[in-house]
Amino acid sequence: MNKILLQAVFFIILPVVTIDIHAELKLISIVKNKDVESCILKNGTIDSECLSAVSKRIENELNQQYQNKLKEISNYDYSQWWMGQKKQRQEMKRSFIRSQSLWEKYRQEYCKSASAGAEGVDGYSLIVLNCQANMAIRRIEEIKLVHPDLSDG
Repeated sequence: MNKILLQAVFFIILPVVTIDIHAELKLISIVKNKDVESCILKNGTIDSECLSAVSKRIENELNQQYQNKLKEISNYDYSQWWMGQKKQRQEMKRSFIRSQSLWEKYRQEYCKSASAGAEGVDGYSLIVLNCQANMAIRRIEEIKLVHPDLSDG
């Protein structure tokens, strides 16, 4: 009986606990960003030059990834697709451009809702900046997942 109980603990309960602990470790607040936080910790005050540099760096990286992917889509040899046509590539490009525009609006509204509890409080703009930076980092990863050649994914 003890052997069965031990096996149940090892094969059923332990993996569940491990998964739960792993999920807890991965949980991050969308309104906290390590680069933004380091700007504050650097001098113990809000360093606007540092914050501006962080924001510009992340936004530039996002824009660069977006432009690179747009170029990749625009120049992709659509004849590689089964019965590929130029209009398919054009539609992919239009959809990608449209998705970025919609994402920008989504990010603005999402960060507004995520930071609503701090509105009117000192540091509100930092909370919004944290959110926007984290959303941009996530978007960069999403853009990297778009592949005109489906076999690349």
